[in-house]
Amino acid sequence: MGDRSLHNEFIDQYKPFIAKHVSSVCKRYVDRTIDDEYSVGLIAFDEAIQQYAPDKGSSFLSFASLVIRRRVIDYIRQESKRQVATSLDHNEDLHENLENYAEVSASLDVFQEEIEISYRKEELLHFQERLKEFGITFSHLQKECPKHRDARENMAKVARVIIENEEVKAQLLEKKRLPIKPLLNDVDVSRKTLERNRKYLIALAIILLEDYVYIRDYVREWLK
Repeated sequence: MGDRSLHNEFIDQYKPFIAKHVSSVCKRYVDRTIDDEYSVGLIAFDEAIQQYAPDKGSSFLSFASLVIRRRVIDYIRQESKRQVATSLDHNEDLHENLENYAEVSASLDVFQEEIEISYRKEELLHFQERLKEFGITFSHLQKECPKHRDARENMAKVARVIIENEEVKAQLLEKKRLPIKPLLNDVDVSRKTLERNRKYLIALAIILLEDYVYIRDYVREWLK
């Protein structure tokens, strides 16, 4: 009972944080007493508490922010579909219903695309913040990304070794730099290659550690 009380106190303490991020997704002021989106945010924050894993390296609030935004976006998407279905069900005229469906469906497609863009944006912003902790920017990655597919696949293999080797992963997350020496024992890659691809390898390791749906999809071909 005591633990549950502390749990609830922790959530109460961060209600302004939750409201801020829900409002950011909705792009309007969210009333905590009447808006369903805020309730979704509360549930998402509780979900973040249950799922947070410190060994991934991300701060809890950073992780919670991502979960809240995703769940609210999912809720908005589901509500838009439900409202379309309800609107069509209430219209008994078949011809008019079909016209409404075509019109609403087109609008919904546009809305869904906007939601997807928003989702990708949230992931990229989160990824950008994580990279910043290691002194890495997107421009660094653009310069260091291997040009050849086989080279990218080799770096992906090294990145997997980084997150599977607890010592290497711990040093990476604690010191915010790639521990080359212990890594050399587990990979068939030269020190020079590791040094040259250091920032790119850190970025891949972060992608593998974090729950990035769209970013992982983008690089999935060589993360398999």
